[in-house]
Amino acid sequence: MSNILIAMIEVGFGHKGPALVIQEALESAFPGKHRINVIDFPAVAGAHRTDRAIKAAWDTALQHPWMVRASYAFMEAVYPWSSKVLYPFIADFYIRGGQYLAEDPPDLFISTHPMCSLVAAEARRCYGLQFPIVNDVVDPFDGYSLWAEQSADLFLVHSEQSRDLLKSHHIDEQRIKLVPYPQLPAMSIPERTTDELRAIYGLDPQGTETKPVVLVTSGAQGLGKAYSFAIRAYLEGYPVDFLVVTGKNTRLFQQLETILYANKHKKLPGKLIPLSFATSMAELYSLCDMVVGKAGASTCMETLFHKKPLICIEWAGQNDYKIIQFLLENQLGSFTSRYHDWIQLLIKPPIYKKYDAEFSNHGILQELRSFHAVSGSM
Repeated sequence: MSNILIAMIEVGFGHKGPALVIQEALESAFPGKHRINVIDFPAVAGAHRTDRAIKAAWDTALQHPWMVRASYAFMEAVYPWSSKVLYPFIADFYIRGGQYLAEDPPDLFISTHPMCSLVAAEARRCYGLQFPIVNDVVDPFDGYSLWAEQSADLFLVHSEQSRDLLKSHHIDEQRIKLVPYPQLPAMSIPERTTDELRAIYGLDPQGTETKPVVLVTSGAQGLGKAYSFAIRAYLEGYPVDFLVVTGKNTRLFQQLETILYANKHKKLPGKLIPLSFATSMAELYSLCDMVVGKAGASTCMETLFHKKPLICIEWAGQNDYKIIQFLLENQLGSFTSRYHDWIQLLIKPPIYKKYDAEFSNHGILQELRSFHAVSGSM
């Protein structure tokens, strides 16, 4: 039984979601034939300093985006020496991650976070390990320097933009395979009817009055300006219903509950509906007319699957900005960081197009099968 390791860093569902989907797809395609594990690599390897630093940086990325953007630009400037330059900052991850892989070498290493593949590549060099490295470039429209590890054996990309950016980093085109973006759990059609869902989530029945329904989500951390925008619009009496997913941010959830209690006797025309972790994001996407939040990979692709426009309020790194560029160029969404401009997008939305690209796990499986025929890794 071969050992397939799928490594990620749990800093948002954009890395974890594809890892879990790949695991499920492989287990379904090869039942009982492989030991397939998804790991939060620095945490499992015991690189606690790096693990804490990366996750803390993720939490503060929107508060201090200049740090993310400066780091991105610096890594681009020093490429192809990015890994060596990065080493002093995450040395414990390189050391402990290498030891972890040397103790139980995988037969195949799949990465959905670029730092995982950098550590795996260094482990191969240090310990003489032979396992192949597959990078699933989960940034849907980017292929920046950290993804472009020269010694990786296969790159799975989900757009021509990502492919071209990897090629610009001198990655051999033969090692780059363009496949559909994986179908995440939220990319499904709810079984309940719209009327049932509106009743469950506290929206008025269809036909009562025409109000836009806006899904406000900014990732699992529940951070960002989108939430303050929704609160302000509700209190100012705009006729919009907001489904607000607060994620791990319990303080935000409590704040919303307090606001609702304080204004329960006012006949405000809109609704503010706080939700902590949603049991079904697919249901929320199906109910809304548009999605508002941070430019992030999983939120963007889930929104596009449901053929809804995404209104981005902010972005952290340049990889996020490439999402905004794609939305604007293809009339699939808008970007504004100004409250009054955002209100106009809600009240008088532009005519958006609907995304019609394929979402599927089949392409990833096919490329891994083909890769196996060459490498013998599976």
